[in-house]
Amino acid sequence: MIANENLTLCPSCGINVDPGYARCPDCNFPLGTAAGLDPIGSIHDESRVLVKATETRPKPIVVVGVWIIFLPMLVGSAAVAIDILLNGSGSGGSGFAFFWIGVGLSVLSLTFLFKVTRNYLRKD
Repeated sequence: MIANENLTLCPSCGINVDPGYARCPDCNFPLGTAAGLDPIGSIHDESRVLVKATETRPKPIVVVGVWIIFLPMLVGSAAVAIDILLNGSGSGGSGFAFFWIGVGLSVLSLTFLFKVTRNYLRKD
């Protein structure tokens, strides 16, 4: 079998891809700079990093980075929610909205921290 020299190798899944594609047709991984021009594609690519960090065993630098990003968000959003709950800060709808935003961000932060740390500490 003769390999086509014009094909490129997808760094994510390893299949041969025609160079005309901006994304791998198999795994949707961006193959060139043109893939980053699409705003929806950029959002997808950024979320891919967090999904990969929460599903596979991350490198130590990823664990440190996730803790640096999400620990302050966890502490701050939990503090806002607790302050609103205990002191009644905010009035009416705004207090209600900020309370639930704080709770949601706290849960999101705690989930990312837990999953990334658990995957890092697990044995293969």
